[in-house]
Amino acid sequence: MFRLILNFFRKRRIRKYASDVETGLIPMSEISTVNIVIDVEEPGFDVLKDDIMAWSKGKDFKVNLYFFDFRRLGKDELLLTSITNTLLKKELDWVGMPALSKIAPLLEEKSDLFISMVDNANFPIDFVARCTKARFKIGRHEYDGHPYNMILAGGETADLRSEARQIFAAITDFITKIK
Repeated sequence: MFRLILNFFRKRRIRKYASDVETGLIPMSEISTVNIVIDVEEPGFDVLKDDIMAWSKGKDFKVNLYFFDFRRLGKDELLLTSITNTLLKKELDWVGMPALSKIAPLLEEKSDLFISMVDNANFPIDFVARCTKARFKIGRHEYDGHPYNMILAGGETADLRSEARQIFAAITDFITKIK
């Protein structure tokens, strides 16, 4: 019963904040802003972040990195990323929606490309994917309603999450070929 109520309120929140920007494939020449979301729990997170920063160097567009960190941090543990662009589990409401004050830059900025490197079906990334005002959306996980224009996932192996670097390389290779 609780799951039914929870899904009802989640759908209402998505309808309220959903993006009305028309999406589709766009060539690299039309991209001026790229928003990328990374899961801090991703194996090889630091290397993936370095790959993204290396890819963005020398490009004619701005890259904004946002992080999802839903780990339980002990008293002695520190965040791996800046608090200003990291969404923490404690910043989710009872429905699982991120605090709007925290994700406002990601949702309100009209970007050209949104890439989600998060490989799970959690509601916060589903919400962000549907509500971000990007013209071209790429993700790693399929959701009902198909918020992404393109989905790249790893193989059917148990180490699916460890393939993030290869998936990011495939994404960048593909989008450079769009004319």
